[in-house]
Amino acid sequence: MNKIKLMYDVVKTLKEKDSFTGNLEAEARKDEVKVFNLVKAFERNTASGEMKCKINTELNYEGKVVKHESSTELNMRDCCKGRHHSFMKNMHQHHRLDGSKCCNIKDRLSMLGFLLDVFNNMKVEEKEDKGVVLSININEIPKDMKKIIKDKMEHCMNQQKEEQQCCCIEELCSLEDINIDIRIVVNPNSEVEKIELLVSGKQKDESKEVHNLNLEGELSLEW
Repeated sequence: MNKIKLMYDVVKTLKEKDSFTGNLEAEARKDEVKVFNLVKAFERNTASGEMKCKINTELNYEGKVVKHESSTELNMRDCCKGRHHSFMKNMHQHHRLDGSKCCNIKDRLSMLGFLLDVFNNMKVEEKEDKGVVLSININEIPKDMKKIIKDKMEHCMNQQKEEQQCCCIEELCSLEDINIDIRIVVNPNSEVEKIELLVSGKQKDESKEVHNLNLEGELSLEW
C-alpha cells in the first residue's frame, strides 16, 4: 500500500470533517507506581468553533496526591481574535539569551529528517474490513533531535504556572533509553478511530538511582 497516498487520504478526510467527539486516557507509572492519570472527554465543532471538554487528572508527586476536575465550554473563534498581534509578539520573544532564534534552519532540517525517517519506517497492516493499522516504533532518537525536543519541553515547562504540569514535563525531560510505540487505527473511510501510545524509558534521580518510567495513552475518536 502506498503510504503517501494513505496519509493524503487521511489528512483530506480530516480536513472535510465539521465535528467530532473523543476520549483521551493516559497513565504514567514510575517503578510500577502510578504517578499520573488523565481522563478527558471532549467534543468539537470545527465549523462553529464550539468546543466542550471534561477533564479529570490525578498526580502523585513524591507522595503528594493532587486531584483536579474541570469542565469547559468555549468558542475557539473568540479565542482566535487578536491572534496576529499575539503571534507577532511571540515572534519577538522567542529568542535565546545569545540573541539567536529558538528554532534555526538546522533545527528545522533535523526535525524534517527525523520525521521522514519515522515515516519511512512506518509499517502498514491491512485489515479484513479494508481499514488499516499504522505502526511506528522509535527506539533511537538522534542526539540533535533529543536536544531540540528537550529544549522545547523545558521552554514549555518554564511557561507553565501549575505545579503539577511542571512536574510531569520535568519527568519526561529527564528520560533516557527512550522507546516509543505508536499505533494508529484507520477505518475504511480514511477516518482515524484510535491512536495508542506507549513510551518507556529510564530516569535518574538526584541520588543517581535509576527508575523505570512508563507512559500509556489512548485516544478514541468518533466522527
